[in-house]
Amino acid sequence: MASLAALTACLPLAAGCDEASDPRAAWLAGTLAEDNLPFALREPASVLGKYRKMAADPYAFFRGTAAQFARDAVEPGGAGHFKTAYATADTASVLLVGDPHPENIGTFRPPDGALFVDFNDYDAARYGPYHLDVRRLATGFLVACEGLGARGDVDRDEVALAVGRAYAETILALAVGEPLPSAAAEADAGRIGHRLLKKAREDGQAREELDDYTLVAGNGRALADGVLEPPTVPGVVEDELAPVTAETRAFVDGLVARYQASLAAPRPAGFFRVKDVRRRLGAGVASYPLWRFYVLVEGEGDGPDDDVILEVKEVWDPLALAGLDLPRARAWGDNGERVVTAQRTLQGRADADPLLGWATAGAHAFRVRERTKFQRGFGVDELREKVAARDWRGADVVAFARLAGRLLAEAHARAPRLGGGDAATAIAAALHGDAAGFARETAAFAAVYRDQVLADHERFRDLLARDEHALLP
Repeated sequence: MASLAALTACLPLAAGCDEASDPRAAWLAGTLAEDNLPFALREPASVLGKYRKMAADPYAFFRGTAAQFARDAVEPGGAGHFKTAYATADTASVLLVGDPHPENIGTFRPPDGALFVDFNDYDAARYGPYHLDVRRLATGFLVACEGLGARGDVDRDEVALAVGRAYAETILALAVGEPLPSAAAEADAGRIGHRLLKKAREDGQAREELDDYTLVAGNGRALADGVLEPPTVPGVVEDELAPVTAETRAFVDGLVARYQASLAAPRPAGFFRVKDVRRRLGAGVASYPLWRFYVLVEGEGDGPDDDVILEVKEVWDPLALAGLDLPRARAWGDNGERVVTAQRTLQGRADADPLLGWATAGAHAFRVRERTKFQRGFGVDELREKVAARDWRGADVVAFARLAGRLLAEAHARAPRLGGGDAATAIAAALHGDAAGFARETAAFAAVYRDQVLADHERFRDLLARDEHALLP
């Protein structure tokens, strides 16, 4: 395996962002404009809001540039196009989470109430080389740790190594017949995972989502209107519910009606009677410009206390992996089916969200889920606060990275490869029993690409400062 110094030498980082002298800046501007073209054409202000959100923090920038990561990783000459010693033809067709990173890890509560931790965003799920998922996850941890500065005792090298080693060790164990766990529960979630589960239990039992997003008037309940959380970044919506037109209301009503056929288990008649609809603004980074609706439905009974909020979120094509030699047959009918099927397949429990489903309207696909505080996501801001306060130490961060690597390995092992065949067996054969070597290779990549992300973030901030509209098509 190439040394970290050798890998770094392959990655020249320009000091400035003058596109004439820095082709990387021009590439960055061009690919961002290309990726955001559909959204810029319909709502350019939403794309500018996304850009401003990305500029505010390197981790937000990392979240918003998954497509750039994919280009870098697979295209010859790309900044992340480093060969791996641990791949074969059979490991190029694994069902990927697509965009695994720390803030795409969270909690779920299936019908039996057994809370667990798992990946929670499968919008980018597709078939591809397994090691891209591992590298994306390890890089995400390093970018998240960058914000820790000199605080705490977090050894970043150990964090990245933990992702790769846990992944490889889990795959090797599964390939020789160790049973596949059904979920990561409190007993094996570590200190950070334990806090996620504790807060999810407390907030979920209190139905805090109803307090946050609805109002009760008389015997009825309706969704709130307006700014629910003030912006922290100028020009960026943080959390807002906006009224919809009658035309949009009818559109969403139709989605909810069609979505019910995609549920794994039916609900009683009247459960999905729509009581109110709002446009949800401000969520996500990559998905910031997407259409997202909150829909208040009746729930089990007629009173307001058991009302349910559904999130109806637009989904688009997964990340492109140029030149990847995979069969061209479509594995799913549309993007909604792709995202939901991948989630049900890759998660520790297929019933993690009983209200998970999808619907389409023309060329638009939507994923539908319950908006409940039982589903609580990990936050990098909280990581920084807890480490600064010494509530979490370096060992806790390493343990969480190890949990994430393990969860990713288990996810890959749950789905057959495209065209058939056991994914864990194929990946284990490519690893040759060398979990330590795979961990070192993964950590070396993550260290190099973290530096690339940080340099690109500075390029992006300079581009945006000069003329943010220039990044629109």
